[in-house]
Amino acid sequence: MAVAMRRPRSTLWMAWVAAGALGTAVAASATQPGFEVFPNLGDWYWLPPALLAAPLALLQFLVLRGAMGVSLAAAGMWVGLTLVASVASLFATSGWYFYVPQVLPRVFIPMETGIDIMFTVADYINPLLLGLAQGIVLAWVFGRRRIAAWWVVANLVAYAVALHLTVFVLTASGFDLRTGGYVVSRVALAASYAAVTGLALVAILRMRAPVAAPRLPRPAV
Repeated sequence: MAVAMRRPRSTLWMAWVAAGALGTAVAASATQPGFEVFPNLGDWYWLPPALLAAPLALLQFLVLRGAMGVSLAAAGMWVGLTLVASVASLFATSGWYFYVPQVLPRVFIPMETGIDIMFTVADYINPLLLGLAQGIVLAWVFGRRRIAAWWVVANLVAYAVALHLTVFVLTASGFDLRTGGYVVSRVALAASYAAVTGLALVAILRMRAPVAAPRLPRPAV
C-alpha cells in the first residue's frame, strides 16, 4: 500500500510526540485519584481501558492521515486494533497476576525474586500487545511482514527507555509525585515513549522499498 508523505519527517516525529502527550493527559486526567470519571461498571469493567485509549488512538489517527498520508482504512484499522489491544492487555495482565503466584512456589527461585519478575513482566504486557496490533497495520501499509516484529521491539524498547528516563528525571528534579504529579508523571512517560516510537516510525519510512524503474521495450529483431 502506498504512503503519500505529506510533511517532513521531523514534523511527523513532533506531531507523534505531541499526540502521545496530549492523548495520555486526557486519559490520566480521567483516572486521577479522587477525580475518577468512570464509576464501578460491574460486568462492563473492560470498557474503561478502551475509552481511555481512545484519545491517544484518535490523535495518532490524525497524525497518520495528515502527516503520513496513510489511507483512511489503514488509519481506522490502527484505531480499532489499538482499542482491542488495550482491552486485551487488561485480561492478559489479570490472567498473569492470577496464574503466576500459583506457579512461583514450584519454581526454584526465591519468592521475592519471582514477585519482582512477575511485576516487571506485567508492565510490558501492554506495550507488547500494542506493538503487535499496531505492527500488523504497519506491515499491511508498507507491505513488509517483518515491520510488525520491528514495531513490537520498538514498543518494548520505548517503554523501557521511557520508564527509566522518567523515573530518573523526576527523582533527580525532586518532583513530589504525591502532590499533583499523577498526570505529569504519566504525560512525561508517554512523551518519552512516543519520542522513541516516533523515531522508529521515521526509520520505517526510510526503509520503504524503492520504486522499480520501468522496463524499456525490447527493440524489434
